[in-house]
Amino acid sequence: MRQILVLSGKGGTGKTTVAGTFARLAAACVTADCDVDAADLHIILEPEPVERKKYYGGKKASIDAAKCVRCGRCREVCRFEAVSAGPYRISPHACEGCGVCAWNCPAGAVIFKETLSGTWGISASRFGVFAGARLEPAEENSGKLVATLKTAAVKAAAAAGAEYLILDGSPGIGCPVLASLGGVSAVVIVAEPTVSGRHDFMRLAELLKQQGLKGFLLVNKYDLNKEEAVRLEAAAAGFGFSLLGRVPFDAGVVKALLARRTLGEVAACPAAEAVETAWRRLRAELEK
Repeated sequence: MRQILVLSGKGGTGKTTVAGTFARLAAACVTADCDVDAADLHIILEPEPVERKKYYGGKKASIDAAKCVRCGRCREVCRFEAVSAGPYRISPHACEGCGVCAWNCPAGAVIFKETLSGTWGISASRFGVFAGARLEPAEENSGKLVATLKTAAVKAAAAAGAEYLILDGSPGIGCPVLASLGGVSAVVIVAEPTVSGRHDFMRLAELLKQQGLKGFLLVNKYDLNKEEAVRLEAAAAGFGFSLLGRVPFDAGVVKALLARRTLGEVAACPAAEAVETAWRRLRAELEK
């Protein structure tokens, strides 16, 4: 089984569109949406409804009013101003789950327990098995949720005998990205030909280089700034990244997404052809 991770330096570059199209082209693969903070791959893959498992990724503090002696110690030690006085209460939205208030409460009135941070599940989709998760609003520890989801996706791929596991990663270089890197065969970075796009690409490329991972560049909307596209490709070559292809700006992409379909399903278009070519090149590279 080969794991292919699709990343981008920021949101909105076309990462999920590419990952969804790869899933269609791979056929009978397992696909996982590791962008748990803003999951949307399910929109175009349409997985079947499934009972989702609860994910407890952190802890929150609250005060037992019956035990509270109103000493104010919890309010003194809280750096996040989550404790209000008169009577003392802890805001679940402001609480960062550090536990300092619980450790410092002389009366043992602070309750420190796990809180529901998100949900995840695995079900059938239009193109094989789909693993998806969603982080609850204002919750953190998305990296841990990605690790949980990916572990389940790898098991599902092994059970199904799938040739490919397509991972739609989170944008940037934060904890969710780090949690998705383990065991991948190749990383495809989708980048746009802008100064900021090149900067974001180089941050990701440096991370992959440190991890010893094989990277590929796919330039989206390359024809909007061909000069910057050349600079972006030169930067990729400097990191030893292969160029998978150049995807043109194409209204056909909008039509496909409005129909909740992957590129090439609604109608043939230049962008779909470019992504399909990129997929063939990627497969050839992985089979060397």
